Amino acid sequence: MLIATIRQALDTMRIHRRWALLTMFGIIWGTASVVLLVGWGVGVQGMVERGMQKIGKNLVYVLPGRVGEDLSPADDRRVLTFDLDDAAALRASARRAAMVSAEITLWMYVRHGSTGRTVDVRGIEADMQALRGARLAAGRFITPDDVRFRRRVAIIGQTARTRLLGGRPAIGQTLNLEGVSFQVIGLLERVGTQLTRNRSETDEQIWIPITSAMSLRGNEHVDVLVVRASERRFNEDLKREVRAVLSRRLYVSPHDEEAVFIISLIDILSGFDAVFAAQNVFLIILATGTLIIGGIGVMNMMLVSVNERRREIGLRLAVGARRREVVLQFLVETLVITLVGGFAGLSCGLLACALLGQIRSDIVPVPVIVPEIAVLALVITTAVGLAAGTGPAWQAARVDPAESLRAE
Repeated sequence: MLIATIRQALDTMRIHRRWALLTMFGIIWGTASVVLLVGWGVGVQGMVERGMQKIGKNLVYVLPGRVGEDLSPADDRRVLTFDLDDAAALRASARRAAMVSAEITLWMYVRHGSTGRTVDVRGIEADMQALRGARLAAGRFITPDDVRFRRRVAIIGQTARTRLLGGRPAIGQTLNLEGVSFQVIGLLERVGTQLTRNRSETDEQIWIPITSAMSLRGNEHVDVLVVRASERRFNEDLKREVRAVLSRRLYVSPHDEEAVFIISLIDILSGFDAVFAAQNVFLIILATGTLIIGGIGVMNMMLVSVNERRREIGLRLAVGARRREVVLQFLVETLVITLVGGFAGLSCGLLACALLGQIRSDIVPVPVIVPEIAVLALVITTAVGLAAGTGPAWQAARVDPAESLRAE
């Protein structure tokens, strides 16, 4: 019975070939839209997250400020500073911190031969490579001994290398940082476009041992402490731990947000996550609306089919078919037509995601195949088919056998 019903549905599509194609176009377009639009939304979210985390994963920046106005008399609002001991204290005490590293930022005029540029020079500790996820294209990275002995060595980014060295090999070249010579020992791999940065992109920077940067600047102060949260869900715990540790060392209140200023990339990404979640819901609603419109077309086609097959329906009822069997027959036929369009649309959507996914770009979002969304698209298509088939099925069940046979 089920096979015969499916054959009848396919015969209906064959008889009304043009109408069926036009009707199924709405189903195909709607199903493909669910897969493609939501996949594109997920692709945009992934692009933004990757672009922001090229500077480092789950980073929290801790900067020294000054004693808050509400927590201290005006004459005691002293300006605060960090040093390497503060970084060591965070490593020892902050349980939610996977890694901690100090950093100094300097704008310096750097020369190589007759070429000179103002470059963003970073004084870093040896573990900054792992903290930022930096990889080397050539040479070696800064070691703890380089930091301990204040060696004049440098790691150079790809853009800085092009501007200062041109096409020459970077390793072994000598850079003049405002009168002090540094030897290039490493070349960073190209990072590419970053959606978040601290003053400049990594490709434009030169990294030197933090102690060497202190010697160039003439003091032992640290500009920023860079911390990686062990997991994103520990973001708030980490910020509380950082303030608790540093407030004891700086003799300020742990609630003074002006004294210990924290910028968390996790907070920024969480804000984007809420936006993207709302966007995906909107895209699903938009694509579902297209499916519903396609479902109306299927319902109209099935109503025409009911009118054309009144003699068949009346004959079935006259020889003993129950009305619920007629209802089930037309529901199954509607579902077959809808699911044929649904699977065709799903195939088109997945194919489009796969083809567009071959694009490789830091700034162009590409759709991503999301298995859960593919399943959701078929569920929505099935629901639309059931809704579209209910009216024609009940109309078929209300056919009077005597009247339909007499009319014939």
